[in-house]
Amino acid sequence: MNVQLKITPEFSLAYQKYAGFTPGETIRLYVRTSGPGTGGLFYAVEKDQYEADDTLYEVAGLRFIIRPSDFWYFDGGTLSYDEQLGEYGFMFTNPGLQP
Repeated sequence: MNVQLKITPEFSLAYQKYAGFTPGETIRLYVRTSGPGTGGLFYAVEKDQYEADDTLYEVAGLRFIIRPSDFWYFDGGTLSYDEQLGEYGFMFTNPGLQP
């Protein structure tokens, strides 16, 4: 299954600038929870290696991967970056996850 996800070049370049990732690195996108109880959901990132079942996106020098267990969260979404917000400008939107 392929995940329909848009990752803007600005998103990738901002991770290189603010998080120190370098072109050619592979970054896994996955789902995390926060807070006690049910908490909220948000995306997280970490350096990782590509596996056969992953969906791969190559954007502005970085390789982003998503594992099948996290497809549901990212499918239909957009990862973008708002330069005016500096290091806090990373955004994930997914109309499919709206109540």
